[in-house]
Amino acid sequence: MSAAWEAVRRAIDAESAVAVAALVAGFGEAERREVARELPGYLPVARRLGEEKDRKRETEWERGRQARRAEYLREKEQQGWDEHHASYMWGVSEHWTRRLESRWIEPMRVAGAGTIAGVAAVVSWLNRRDFERWRSDEVDDVAPILQAISGRPAEWQADLAARVALRLRGLRPEVDQTIRLALELLRHTGAEPPAHDPLTAAWIAATPTPTAAGLREDPLFDAMLPRLFEAEGVGRALRDEDAWPAALCALAQEGRVGREVLLDGCLNRFLRGGSAADLRFFVRLHDQLDPAEEVAARRRDYLRLLPAAPANVADLALKHLRSLGPLEPEEMGEAVEGLLFRAEGRLVRAGLAWLDRLVRDHRGDLDDYAPALTTAFVCTSAEAREHAVRLAVKHAGRFTSPGAEMIRDAVALLPAEEGALLAAAFGGEAVPAEPDPDPFTPQPLLPAPEPARMPSPILVPDALTRCRWSEYDWRSAERWLDGFVRLAAHDRAALTGALAPVAAGFGDDRYQSAPWWDLGEWAAAMAKELTDPGAERKAVAGSRWPRTVQERVPEYEQCSAGRLLPFIRFAETYQALMDGRLPPYLLATPTHVNGRLDAAELVERLEGYERAGVEALSVDLQQALLRLSRTVPAEVVERALLLTGEAGRAAVRWMTARPAEPRITLRWETTDGNIRIVPGVTAEPTGLAVFDKVLAYQRWEEPCEGLLAVLPAHREVVAAYAVQRLLSYAPDWKPSRKDLAALAIAEGPGGEGIAFMLAHYLCGGPEGGAVSPLLWLAASGGLPGEEVGRQLAVLLRHRGESPAEATTALREAARQGAHLGVWRVMAGLLPAYLPGPGGRATTAHTRLVALAADVAGWAQARGELPEIARLAARPRASGLVRHARRLHAQLTG
Repeated sequence: MSAAWEAVRRAIDAESAVAVAALVAGFGEAERREVARELPGYLPVARRLGEEKDRKRETEWERGRQARRAEYLREKEQQGWDEHHASYMWGVSEHWTRRLESRWIEPMRVAGAGTIAGVAAVVSWLNRRDFERWRSDEVDDVAPILQAISGRPAEWQADLAARVALRLRGLRPEVDQTIRLALELLRHTGAEPPAHDPLTAAWIAATPTPTAAGLREDPLFDAMLPRLFEAEGVGRALRDEDAWPAALCALAQEGRVGREVLLDGCLNRFLRGGSAADLRFFVRLHDQLDPAEEVAARRRDYLRLLPAAPANVADLALKHLRSLGPLEPEEMGEAVEGLLFRAEGRLVRAGLAWLDRLVRDHRGDLDDYAPALTTAFVCTSAEAREHAVRLAVKHAGRFTSPGAEMIRDAVALLPAEEGALLAAAFGGEAVPAEPDPDPFTPQPLLPAPEPARMPSPILVPDALTRCRWSEYDWRSAERWLDGFVRLAAHDRAALTGALAPVAAGFGDDRYQSAPWWDLGEWAAAMAKELTDPGAERKAVAGSRWPRTVQERVPEYEQCSAGRLLPFIRFAETYQALMDGRLPPYLLATPTHVNGRLDAAELVERLEGYERAGVEALSVDLQQALLRLSRTVPAEVVERALLLTGEAGRAAVRWMTARPAEPRITLRWETTDGNIRIVPGVTAEPTGLAVFDKVLAYQRWEEPCEGLLAVLPAHREVVAAYAVQRLLSYAPDWKPSRKDLAALAIAEGPGGEGIAFMLAHYLCGGPEGGAVSPLLWLAASGGLPGEEVGRQLAVLLRHRGESPAEATTALREAARQGAHLGVWRVMAGLLPAYLPGPGGRATTAHTRLVALAADVAGWAQARGELPEIARLAARPRASGLVRHARRLHAQLTG
């Protein structure tokens, strides 16, 4: 073994890239060749030795962690903490540190870079899969590699720099050692950076907060600057950047960069096209350059941007063209026609205003402006068409025969009313007015589908053991608990035998833990108590920290109510089993799969309790009342009035005089950009401790299905808690379309919670999942129409979205029979969403008012809306004003 390789091997084994670099930098050709020959075969050895060292370091670290934990637990025990709480707090407070592994990789990379002869072979060596890390930003071997190759010829180093740069991939890279190496090699060697878009993206990513001083001193700046305007992905990477435009403009101001280079770069990038978002950076740079005298020489470029560039670029071009003053007539016509060709209302209006001024100021005939007018005639904006028609009619006498003929040919392209106005001035034949292609025919509102009934009770022990359930499957858990109670009363011996294997698996140590977070643990404890009566009391006798059953139930603030209530009910049943007062069946087992309990069934169960002299379990009774249907037939009330026990009297009170409904309000909280909808609940004591506690505690997450199983007759409370994460970027526990449908089928009045969820899914359009729930709520009288409108306005403003999808969904619901309810939605939406005095109206507002006018007519609505009256009184007859006048006439007629 040569001395050179032996020295390098020792440095590799010592995991020192710096030592390897110092060695190979001084090697001659023969020594480099010797080391390069040994490296591939040493890879598995280096990996094995590195892994052994990693395991040793991990063992030493874990030994230290366990010692720290033992010391922590001793300290807390002296302070009087119980072991479970101390262990929990240790897990919360322990700081996990990330430990660097595979430290052999960098020395091997440096050794190959400094000794392998061919440039291509070095690049392949540096990019071997053996050297990949989960996170390559953990280490940086750039400086050792630069030292290792310092003895190579300059041409060799420049070739390496170019080849490493060309191996970069991706247009949105994360800066790692590969990117740092590529950039530093180019800077170190002075090589010309290759034309490679990922290299440009890497240079940008590696310069996150550029300054004029930093860019000025960067050897790569002059070569990379033109590529900012050429490479793909630059606009996307810099779309929200402020530091880059500021630094570039500062360099232009001091003369380090020519203004024309930046200005022409922006214009060329605009002309290449792209999305508004991807061009945002270049727009910002152009704005900060604030060109003045340079615009005139580039006016043809600005004109080319008007017809098809993204709106933010077209706005920029229009602003600078206007700053030039009068253009040549041909250029003026081209500019106006380009604007009228666009879909954005504000640009079309700007083009019309410009055209209006040109026509007014022009001397002579207006034939040159006839193409621009005919373009305006086919705009999608009714307001733009009407404006163009009025303008043409007003100046009809200033067109010669060719211009008039061009306008006359466009008459047939206009809607009937506008075409007739134009035909009266220029001739031609307007299209006849078309009858309503889809006249409104009122449809009957169909009620919500009746939820299915729960399966029959479990009455066979073997069926109970086969029942598969979890805490997230409330129906199966409900059936298991009901079956256990029934079988314990009627066939305890068979039940005991069937559950013996479950009981055997429940160790006495479980009695010392709290809380019990698994319903299976509660079920196993019940099985143990069944097979060995008094098992818990014997197990905890003399215990240092005895636990009660209640202590094993999680607290209200620890988890969602929908998850907590089954724990409370299992605990209550377990305690009743221990105390020998288990009833023959439970009161709260629902009759329907949505959690509802029919009143007749509850009365029959209470009658059975009174005949048998059984006392109701407290939580079981409260849950039964909370599940009780709001629809109670008179004959059922009469039967209930014959009940004499306290449970029967409580049921009568709940059937005939429910407490006042809780008042729900929603407010928005934003933390680090994450939105939470916080419910505020105001309620008088209901007499049901379980319900009062549910209303009293705020919880960050509340899955809709679980809570609805607890409160199937209080859908507004469920909705208010369920919507908390509806706008959050966290994916968990967001109410789904299925949840919205379940709420619509449930019972109880609606308010802000139901309205917010319905508004959210209305934004998804007819297929968004809101139309059927809206119909069901309208049929049951539970649709909070105006509140839905107000919440929809809040959502639309927050998201900055068009109401087009919601408008389509509302129209669909109205045509299916909910026109009265949809009108109430519109009555809440319009005042909250329409622009106020001085605000700018859009085509979205026009379509919304058009729908409101249609629905008001279908619903025969009456009652003035001040916001609509104000719009209707405007002198300008835009499409929005026309529809507002139509709606106002309906409401006040």
